[in-house]
Amino acid sequence: MQYVLIGILVLIAVLIGIAAIRTLMIKAPATGKCETVITPEETETAAKKLGDMVRVPTVSKNEDEDLSEFYKFHEVLEKSFPNVHKTFEKTVLNGTLLYRWKGSDPNRRPILFMGHQDVVPANDHGWKCPAYSGEVIDGAIYGRGSMDCKSTMYVELQAMEELIAEGFVPPCDIWLEYAINEETGGDGAASAVRYLKEKGIEFAIVIDEGGAIVDRPIAGMDREYAVIGVTEKGYMDLKISAKGKGGHSSTPPRNTPAARLFAFANEIEKKRPFKKHLIPEVYEMFGSMASSFSFGMRMLLGNIWLFKPLLIALMPVVSPFGEAILSTTCCFTMMKGSDACNVIPKEPYLVANLRTSVHQNCEESLAVLKKYADKYDLEIEIIQARDASPVSNIHSKEYAYLTDCIKKQFPDVGVAPYVIMGGTDCRHFHALTENALRFCPVRMSNEQNAACHAVNENVTLSALAEGVRFFKEFVKGYNL
Repeated sequence: MQYVLIGILVLIAVLIGIAAIRTLMIKAPATGKCETVITPEETETAAKKLGDMVRVPTVSKNEDEDLSEFYKFHEVLEKSFPNVHKTFEKTVLNGTLLYRWKGSDPNRRPILFMGHQDVVPANDHGWKCPAYSGEVIDGAIYGRGSMDCKSTMYVELQAMEELIAEGFVPPCDIWLEYAINEETGGDGAASAVRYLKEKGIEFAIVIDEGGAIVDRPIAGMDREYAVIGVTEKGYMDLKISAKGKGGHSSTPPRNTPAARLFAFANEIEKKRPFKKHLIPEVYEMFGSMASSFSFGMRMLLGNIWLFKPLLIALMPVVSPFGEAILSTTCCFTMMKGSDACNVIPKEPYLVANLRTSVHQNCEESLAVLKKYADKYDLEIEIIQARDASPVSNIHSKEYAYLTDCIKKQFPDVGVAPYVIMGGTDCRHFHALTENALRFCPVRMSNEQNAACHAVNENVTLSALAEGVRFFKEFVKGYNL
């Protein structure tokens, strides 16, 4: 036994030694200097055009509702991007916009850039300026939708506008798509996919919002990172009910319906019962980011082959992000009891919002919860559900081209794949491409990232100018 223990200790020492040597060999890539000089003309154009776009309050709508604000928005786009509207073929599907720029070779697979027109609601409370003013403050444009997602629309459309003015003709067809209800999970993008399917159109690559150039996305990093969304988690809303006899609260029995619900929710909160797994793309993400950390974190992330169990155990404890990237998450968001303070509810319920993982889909995640629900005699009803999107191939030539363009245009940032925690319209386009990627080439600080869907949403004018340049170079260099 003594020799066995000695052998185990020696093996551990050897493995740690190997990991340490490997860590010392992980050198941070040379941080290139971004020497881009942004001109006053570029920032003035961004301020004027995006400001006009923000000033139209295009709050999400269903196709059968009043779309007048969206049609006003379309008029703004026509005035702001005249070359696009003269050159591209334009199709309007109940407010959703599709544009097509014919390329020189009709036999080549087209590419698609996308975003969405709609925004979440806003009022003026707490804002530095009115929520739909599009006002410029300290070099940034403020307003609902300035970041999410009219900045994406602007950099794509302005890039096309300038390319047309320069006389450029793309080698393949270029499509643009902008739906009216991405924020509410509406049918806009899905209707565009149906339209394109009927025409037999498939894309070599689709690029949507989702990822961006984020300032130190994980604490302890030494640089900005361009994160490319290669998949997005699923979504499920569940109604969890408990039935009982009700009655007067002055003589309560044990184990009332509400108490059973609370016990269930408490156990789920404590146990976090969903399967934790490091998918290959997250493995690659950490490997790509390892060089940006100090020695300790670099050793951990640069040697996942050795520390994977430790990483899986620690990440959910360290942060909610760590848990979300490894597993399905469950958050209790709504509840209903009785209508009076002194009445025991007969059928109270909770609503749980789940973001399901790639490796544990809606059906499997529901089965996990059902075991606990049965324990407390609860019923579960599915309100809505969709599985995680397919994972785009991070080893494809299209993904490689995107990363090469990022490194060329933004030499001062790192690049890594990423799992989108929320939802984008891009998930619909997996039906039309093997390369559905989520990345907007706009720099954002952590404060700007947090302001999306909140007060003082804003985007920096210089970042918009960089984004326009990125899409121009992407299109001019595209030859796949």
